[in-house]
Amino acid sequence: MAFLHQEGATQQPYWQQQTNYTIEATLNDQNHSLEGLLQLEYINNAPDTLHFIWFHVWSNAFKNDRTAFSDQLLENGRTDFYFSGKEDKGYLNRLDFRANGITLEQEDHPQYADIIKLYLSSPLAPGERVMLSASFYVKLPANFSRGGHTGQSYQVVQWYPKPAVYDQKGWHPMPYLDQGEFYGEFGNFDVTIHLPAAYRVAATGELQGGGRRQDILKQDSLSLPGSAYKTLRYKQDNIHDFAWFADKRFIVRYDTLQLLSGRVIEAYAYYLPASEPVWKNSIRMLKDAVRYRSALIAEYPFNVITVVEAKMGVEGGMEYPTIASISTGLDETLLEEVIGHEAGHNWFYGILGSNERLHPWMDEGMNTYYDNRYREWITEN
Repeated sequence: MAFLHQEGATQQPYWQQQTNYTIEATLNDQNHSLEGLLQLEYINNAPDTLHFIWFHVWSNAFKNDRTAFSDQLLENGRTDFYFSGKEDKGYLNRLDFRANGITLEQEDHPQYADIIKLYLSSPLAPGERVMLSASFYVKLPANFSRGGHTGQSYQVVQWYPKPAVYDQKGWHPMPYLDQGEFYGEFGNFDVTIHLPAAYRVAATGELQGGGRRQDILKQDSLSLPGSAYKTLRYKQDNIHDFAWFADKRFIVRYDTLQLLSGRVIEAYAYYLPASEPVWKNSIRMLKDAVRYRSALIAEYPFNVITVVEAKMGVEGGMEYPTIASISTGLDETLLEEVIGHEAGHNWFYGILGSNERLHPWMDEGMNTYYDNRYREWITEN
């Protein structure tokens, strides 16, 4: 028998940074743009002093035909974005970062148009935090990928300046890709959205406001009398991204689900009128998916879960914390499978939050395993 003697080396304790966001965004549905204001509290839990922060500005992936996103589409035989007109491109600009009223220096990434380096005005020591503010402008692209707009239907994803992860392996700045998921720091989000009153919005987190749930659900009561705009505010703690979707045509389904612990959560489905025959049972599908995975993996930790039909540049769906987008044109059988799959991402993408560029199996692989078990359960029941 071999005897292994291990020297008394100490292992560095696990840590992760925290990023707390307060964001205000105004949608202009005439030129398909956003005016944004960001307040970001960055908490340095690392054992290292930081002098800069890498930021993702992923809207710039759609800026021109010389981005990593454009290159990937060409490699996969897609030329629609490459040959698209200027009006269909998208970008993020007018980005003005400040700390304590001081404008901070920015530097472009040497390779990728959708990453910048932000230099801090003073070193950020371990255990310290810095409050950053920024104004920014986003021109939403036509939806060639996961988000943008299709006419006046909006899929607002990967849209705000977002710090790259800094962990035990260092910084992880990564360009937006059509194939290739994301890696983000966890924190708390408080997001206020101003938009024309006719729109209904599906978003990450819990919609704030008083009155009956049905009034909040319809969102009509949140419009100011005589105003062409309304204001919606969403909050969610302990997540790593925020997405929202707006369409004047949305039909909204709502129900509650009691989990095994007795805790009650809210379930929503937003879909287009033409999809009523297929989506009429979508809330039941969503509740079954959450109930099944809560019983097998761990109880769903958030108070709300939403699925929304959105015409995207990809087939299937795309997950974000507490919400997932589902592509149009699915039949009822496929819709149930996609809802189950995208809801399942809340556990591995939403809670585990691994680096999917390095370890895609830790989300897609494990989620697909439970998809297969869920499909068998549906068949048996």
